[in-house]
Amino acid sequence: MVAGQRSPRNTLIMEILRDYGYVDSRGMGVRTKIIPLMKRVNQADPIFEATDDYLKTVLPRRRANDSQ
Repeated sequence: MVAGQRSPRNTLIMEILRDYGYVDSRGMGVRTKIIPLMKRVNQADPIFEATDDYLKTVLPRRRANDSQ
């Protein structure tokens, strides 16, 4: 995921998200958008757990009492 996976795990979902403008078909959004945004906003890296059956993504959020 971090290196940029160019082949979607679910082609149908990818096509639907692309048709609605949520993703492009390059497979680079995690590396070029999600990780930098998480580091900038929450000072944390997203956590990815991938198996043959699923992909789990954890986007840690900054605690309310952390400085802005």
